[in-house]
Amino acid sequence: MATAAEAPATTTAEGPTQHVPNQNQPSVYQLMTLVMRDVRNVGKDGFNDHQKYKFRGVDGAIGALAQPLRDHGVFMTPEVLDCESEVRGKMNAVRMRVAFHFYGPAGDRVTAITMGEASDTADKASNKAMSAALKYALIHTFMIPVDASSLDDGDRDHPEGKRSPADVYMERLRKPAVWNNVNALLGMHAEVRADGLLNSIVAGPQGDIALGELLVARGTELKAEAAQREERRAQEAPQAAAQVAAEHGVAAAGAPSDEAKAAHLDRLLKQAADPACWNSPLALSQIKGDAERHQVLDQQVQGPPPGSEWVSFRALIDHRFAELKQQAEDRNHDRSAA
Repeated sequence: MATAAEAPATTTAEGPTQHVPNQNQPSVYQLMTLVMRDVRNVGKDGFNDHQKYKFRGVDGAIGALAQPLRDHGVFMTPEVLDCESEVRGKMNAVRMRVAFHFYGPAGDRVTAITMGEASDTADKASNKAMSAALKYALIHTFMIPVDASSLDDGDRDHPEGKRSPADVYMERLRKPAVWNNVNALLGMHAEVRADGLLNSIVAGPQGDIALGELLVARGTELKAEAAQREERRAQEAPQAAAQVAAEHGVAAAGAPSDEAKAAHLDRLLKQAADPACWNSPLALSQIKGDAERHQVLDQQVQGPPPGSEWVSFRALIDHRFAELKQQAEDRNHDRSAA
């Protein structure tokens, strides 16, 4: 077998280093080619039970090389050259550059440098990044056969790089056509419930929140905004009609009779008593606007128990608005406390 008498200087992570090789031993370069000849292929033997996909892990690469390296007297030592870390929401992310030194019995070595990146909610981000760097150092250095058409692009099969189903929903939710559409939010809420993801924690506008709670909160916000717009239109309608009449020289329509007012007020009271309306700010806002247009908003009606005193229809509706707002705040407080 050829010797390492003419082994060149080795380029290491620290720079060129001269070795005095053992003249009676083969060079590490020669032995690494023999390791490549004996190495077996690595398949996607890992399986992620939560997200249901296969992946090619670092254990497979180590298992494929462990015996060939031992057979030919080659061993490896790692060296972290640099490491960066940051916090991404609830995740600790680490990116590092690692040098892997392969030594042979002659005393010379070959160095492979790769990158590793990973995230973890606890203290395992550095371990995972180191494993990712090692996996690709071994696969690329020894050209380990894999059972796919190419190596994993961007480590797409690495468990830490896989998007969760909740992330897919959040990507859709950020689109204005969904974020500003009550019906779209209702449809997504049904999908999320069917997938069992209502309690999945996501990054909302105000911080981490359950996906189902975020959808409900946004829908409630849109409904409140619509109710406010309808209330403003109802309040501005009489003024606008009077202004148009004045500009065109048309006399304002005569005031409705007391009988007509009483009949219309009775109809609105029955409509408001329906639980579907009484518990909906949007429906109450529409009733209030109708009362304003028919000039019965300030008519006296019997208030709710326990006092059942007489109040204006306006005061009755405004009191109910305040009750619904307080109920919504109490529910939000209870969810926060839980």
